[in-house]
Amino acid sequence: MSRTVKRMLSEADHRLGRLAGPRRVLVEARTPVYLAVLGSVIDGLQRDPRVSVFVTGGDSPMVRPAFESAGLRRCRWIDRDAASWQRFDLLINADPWDTVHLRRCRQRLNFFHGVAGKYDLDCPAEMPAGFETYTRIAFANRDRMSRYLSAGIVTPSQAALVGYPKLDALVRGAFQSASVRRSLGLDPSRPTVLFAPTWSKASALHVAGEAIIEALLGAGFNVIVKLHDRSLQTSERFTDGIDWRMRLSRFTTSNAEARFALAEGVDSSPYLAAADAMVTDHSSIGFEYFTLDRPLIVFDVPDLARVARINPEKIALLRSAATVTRTPAGVVDALRTELASPSRLGERRRRVAAEMFFQAGTATARALQICYDLLELDFAREEAA
Repeated sequence: MSRTVKRMLSEADHRLGRLAGPRRVLVEARTPVYLAVLGSVIDGLQRDPRVSVFVTGGDSPMVRPAFESAGLRRCRWIDRDAASWQRFDLLINADPWDTVHLRRCRQRLNFFHGVAGKYDLDCPAEMPAGFETYTRIAFANRDRMSRYLSAGIVTPSQAALVGYPKLDALVRGAFQSASVRRSLGLDPSRPTVLFAPTWSKASALHVAGEAIIEALLGAGFNVIVKLHDRSLQTSERFTDGIDWRMRLSRFTTSNAEARFALAEGVDSSPYLAAADAMVTDHSSIGFEYFTLDRPLIVFDVPDLARVARINPEKIALLRSAATVTRTPAGVVDALRTELASPSRLGERRRRVAAEMFFQAGTATARALQICYDLLELDFAREEAA
């Protein structure tokens, strides 16, 4: 069958399908964090009676439970195999790798689930990412979009500078620090630190995570630990077989004052809002924290850049607005110094945040505009904003 005939049959299939009901959108989430990355977009679409939203998972067994607890009242779960032959007007995902195989999908839209420059995603010219299969690619910042355009990975007609919808609620002040601390069982008046290491067997979690937590608790801080989705999947591939939930539970059971909390929510934004300062190694969540203009401490893990294939420019950029330490005791010393003068690196943090997230706080409306353009529906931009 010729390409022309296939295209004509596909177009007829979608036109007939639209006569029978609303536009059909499939959201693909390989891990639970993708539900947070795309959450505001999903919420905007599910409110529209002209659109039916379906969600499918990936290689993480944690996705479906996360979806079922997310309160997406008008979205329906569909297994990947069942989705294969169903008709969809639009596929939305936040990861180009190992995407669901759809035989009857009209348009495809890709977002990025992070900005930290790991795993060659700043410019994957030598990797079979499959970006050519997408109608539009939504970029969080101008730097990455320019890299992809210059390398010929995407075309000008595909590229869209959108920003990072995940941050909109955080930047707009949707989460109250004291309320989040209380919800975690923590004293809202005590200084609170968020420890959020990246996923890797070379990360700060594996190298010194428990020692860092012990040092923070010993110094009198509330400690919120937010682990990457992959760090919560106990396997040789992701965690060297370590069950981090079980491993860190000793801090909960032995802490009579309730100063430790392992954050289980899919969206990290409430925990960012709850923290007076943050400790990470190298992760998108570190860049996200800059939008709040609060102190960031980077724990230096020498082999992480090699293992996670991190763009050295992004390492330098994160550290340009943070304090770098190499020991758990150094983390505590750095926190005390920065919290005593929290505005010291404020100008740098604001500059980096503006560079990494295009017009933070307003990305969801631009993302929905693209969705509605691809769905060929009118979009009430003012209502979405």
